[in-house]
Amino acid sequence: MHAVALTGKQQLEYREMIVPPCGAEEITIKVYAVGICGSDLRIFKQGDSRIDMPRVTGHEIAGEIVQTGSSVSGFQEGDRVTLGAHIPCGICHYCQINMGHQCVKKHSIGYQVDGGFAEYIVLPREFVRFGSIQKIAGTTSFEQACLSEPFSCVLSGLREVGARAGDTVVVYGAGAIGCMYIAALKRLGAARVIAVQRSAPRRQKAAEAGADIVVDPSSNNTSDIIAGETGGLGADCVIVTAPSSGLQNEALNVVKKTGSILLFAGIKSDEPPPFDTDKIIYKQLRVTGTHGAPRDLHMEAVKWIDEGLIDFDFFITHTFALYETDMAFHTADGKEGLKCVVQPQKP
Repeated sequence: MHAVALTGKQQLEYREMIVPPCGAEEITIKVYAVGICGSDLRIFKQGDSRIDMPRVTGHEIAGEIVQTGSSVSGFQEGDRVTLGAHIPCGICHYCQINMGHQCVKKHSIGYQVDGGFAEYIVLPREFVRFGSIQKIAGTTSFEQACLSEPFSCVLSGLREVGARAGDTVVVYGAGAIGCMYIAALKRLGAARVIAVQRSAPRRQKAAEAGADIVVDPSSNNTSDIIAGETGGLGADCVIVTAPSSGLQNEALNVVKKTGSILLFAGIKSDEPPPFDTDKIIYKQLRVTGTHGAPRDLHMEAVKWIDEGLIDFDFFITHTFALYETDMAFHTADGKEGLKCVVQPQKP
């Protein structure tokens, strides 16, 4: 098979590899679509202590089962599936309480085992037993289905922040994740979604995703606009999808008293850490963060996609063949469009 391996920082190699044998408790997937995640870009540029190179990365995967081990039940050749990212151990405290995404081993597809930037992937025993493998509807494309993993993370964030119908919600950042939040919030009945984004093309995407108000912070006072739209109270919820400590601190100013803040993106190591904890205390705020998603929310994400509850094709702005993966990474890193998807079976 062909695959694209990360061989060093900012070094991707299109190479021929042997398809690993499928063990008795394993499943072989023919990969049809794999999205490029922000974490893939971070690994590409900075490396990761959990990854030994060369490594095939990529965890936003959809494809077809072509082989199942003799001990595998519930799946068969020909099943069209999409995958979660985490490989839970199944026995630690977090795995026992449906939080396998917080498993103490911290194993994930594309990190300790080869991922989706390849024509085939073999799912290890632990993933088959405890990970999330979800069958998709015949009407769902593989490209749509590979969005199930990032969208499950969006659903996890919405559950944690407690956004409700009728709320005014501010979303900082209008990349793929930010626009998914915007579209999902409007589908769930948010009264107003205010998107804050510097890039003009992405401001346009935020509006197309359903944002009621789009703010350019480089030419407007974001706090004043939000205060004006909320009668001076502030937003019910604020979601920060951009990796900025400055925006995390700004969220403390624009949220109303007793409101809630979701921190979705980690900040760069060279940035000063937030925050003004007095605001958290005296405004009686609820500040939370999320990383990944549990299996039940991956299942729910697949339902959203299968039932077309929002337009998932909207988020896919670029597609590439496997041999074009390097170009795909640079396109994604240049913040062109929203989601870049690699199609390993494309000629």
